[in-house]
Amino acid sequence: MAIRRYTDQTGQSWAKAPAATRRAWLAETEPAIRAEHGVALDAVWDGGDWQAPGQVGLFDVPEVA
Repeated sequence: MAIRRYTDQTGQSWAKAPAATRRAWLAETEPAIRAEHGVALDAVWDGGDWQAPGQVGLFDVPEVA
């Protein structure tokens, strides 16, 4: 989603943009993208979904013998 927005806004390829440019653009734009989609600013991407920070997945805990 962010890559598509970057391309639409700048007309440039995300892959060809310098890393510093990508970081700066994402730092400025990410809060707006998260707000549009209802994702908390402190949420982290883990296991294919947004999670609260420090949350342990129910099925990722190794079984105890």
